[in-house]
Parts: sequence; C-alpha cells; structure tokens
Amino acid sequence: MAFLRSLSRWSRTVALAVLVACAVTLLAAPTLAQKTTAELADRLRNASDFRVRVQAALALGASKSSDAVQPLCDGLDDTNATVRSAAAAALGRLALTSGLPCLKKKAGSEANSSVKTQIQQAITKIESGGGSSGAAASKPPDASSKWYVAVGTTKNKSDRDNAEIDTIVQTALRKGLAAKDGVAVAPPTETAAQAGGVIRKHHLAGYFLQTTVEAPRYEDSKLTVTVRVTMFTYPNKALQGEFAPRLTQSGTPTKDKASEDDLIRMAVERAVAKFISVLESQSP
Repeated sequence: MAFLRSLSRWSRTVALAVLVACAVTLLAAPTLAQKTTAELADRLRNASDFRVRVQAALALGASKSSDAVQPLCDGLDDTNATVRSAAAAALGRLALTSGLPCLKKKAGSEANSSVKTQIQQAITKIESGGGSSGAAASKPPDASSKWYVAVGTTKNKSDRDNAEIDTIVQTALRKGLAAKDGVAVAPPTETAAQAGGVIRKHHLAGYFLQTTVEAPRYEDSKLTVTVRVTMFTYPNKALQGEFAPRLTQSGTPTKDKASEDDLIRMAVERAVAKFISVLESQSP
C-alpha cells in the first residue's frame, strides 16, 4: 500500500473503492483484532496515518458493538475521503439503525462521489435489515397482503445499551413478522403519514407494535426476562392489547448477557406468534 503515497489526487479517488476492499484483509492482523472498541475509536480519531484510520474503522465495523456507532459517525467527517468511505462501509456492516441519522445527514453534504455512494449503500443495507444478517427490516405489500405492521423503537428498561437491545428486538420481531404470509412490514424510517398512504392504497389493516424490554431479574440462581409488545391500530394508534411473555432460565446466578439475549429473542418470538394469532382470529 506504500505506492499510494505517490498517487495523484485524481488517482487516489479512483483507487478509493479498491483501497477500502483491500483494507478488509488487514483486519486479521493481531494488532487490530486484539484492540478494544475504545482503542479502535481512539485510532480512528487520532492516528496520523490515514491507513491506520481506515483499518480502525473497518475493525469497528466488524466489532458488532453498538459502542462503535458514534466513533464511526465521527469518522464520516474525517479529512481523508478513504477514511470517510471506510467509516460508511463499517456502519453498513454493523447494520444498526442508530447509525442511520449520521449517515443520512452526511449524505446531503458529502462532496466526494465515491464516498457518497458508499454512504447510500450503507443506508440501504441498514434499512433492508443488514443484508445477510437475516433480519427483514421491511416487507412491501403484495397481492396477498392483509395487514401492514409498523414497529417502534424499543423501550429499554435494562441497564444495557439502548441500540444493542433495539437491534436484538428489531431483528427477531421483523423477521417473525416478515415470515408470515399476508403480513407486510413497514420500513423503519417510514412516517405515520407515509404508512397511512400505503394502507389506503392497498386496502390493508394497519397495526403498530411497541416493544418494552423490562430489566432482567436475577433471583435464586435464576434469570427472568419479560418483554412487553403493545399492539395499536395504525396510523391512529388506538390501543388494542398487549403481549408480555416472561421467560425464566435456571442456573444463572450472575449477569449473563448471552442468556439475556437468548431469552429476549425467545420472548419476542412468542409475542409475534400471539400477535399473528390475534390477526388471524380477526380475519374475515
């Protein structure tokens, strides 16, 4: 990569996509793989060599940590276009909806066409559920659709990171809804007014789901997780009911994030099954 020092400004722009792609292979280096999110964030913000900043950005994208979102958002303002592009690609790889606001803000002001393309690709990837992550962020109505379901941002009453909990819930909830025939799922960024137009156009019954994750309880070597999914009509949001699965796992005397995640997903899946059952019972 030392040859980049001699490239002209025009050549650097042309090589931008290639450089970002090549930088992915550098993540296997132990010096980066063993860094914490905080250390990578510091490198992204302060390293004098832009190549180090590129590697740090891509490593943050592979970290699966919601703590990586803010430093990557800051990286969109880096003076080097290659770093900005790497930061956008990393946000797309994280696929966290908390990265959307900074991406959309930057999309309107980014002057470099290659970076702007990378930003748009990241936005599309997040809004479509993260590509290969398996999460279906939206499912447009088709001829078989009967119901249109919008999903609100998760209310988190635990001591965990809000974005982290929201990603777990959104992934499980949207995937479960999209798997059901007859259910169309609204994009996460769609407004109530836009949803109303879709509902009227396709003659659908609209619903809004608001999820609340209660603080996990650790008692008598047991972990208990409760997830509340409140059902409203949409877009007028008239309360219809609530599903509140509570799951308990034995043999968990101390805090266990992985077990919390598993129980949250299972509780969401149960709530979706109950919601679908209600829809089918109301179907003519």
